[in-house]
Amino acid sequence: MRRGLLKLAALLTFLLLTPAPSALGCFGPKLYFGVSPGPEAEILYQLCALYVKEKTGTESVRVDVAAGEGLSLLGDDKLDLVLAEGGEKKEDLLRLAALPALLAGKRPRDDLQFTTVLPALRKLAGLLRGEDVAALLSRVAAGESPAAAARAFLTDRGWI
Repeated sequence: MRRGLLKLAALLTFLLLTPAPSALGCFGPKLYFGVSPGPEAEILYQLCALYVKEKTGTESVRVDVAAGEGLSLLGDDKLDLVLAEGGEKKEDLLRLAALPALLAGKRPRDDLQFTTVLPALRKLAGLLRGEDVAALLSRVAAGESPAAAARAFLTDRGWI
């Protein structure tokens, strides 16, 4: 009897300390986010990627793109989102004067696993102003990292 209880206790301990297989492999979907050179695109990327991560749980993979290359990569389905100059105004998710526009490709628009991403980005676009980005660019020019400036800004406003 005592030996059976010891085996049962050992088995229960093993089961409690062993993580479930689904907990080990759950990393979720990722969006490939094209960012052209420049501090404006970098701060907009940090704002959008962090906001989407906090609101939807979807992570973004930053992809450096040369100036003028983002729209063609978006059209070839090599990127899901891109911050680029130009493009058709009707497709813009975010456009602030004199800053790169945020455009979406097929996956964020059509793939069911990304159904919450575009509404989150549209909400951010409705909240964000050009003056906000200008203030963030000043903080980055003063030495703060773009990621830290974006997180502090979104947190201070209560948006995340």
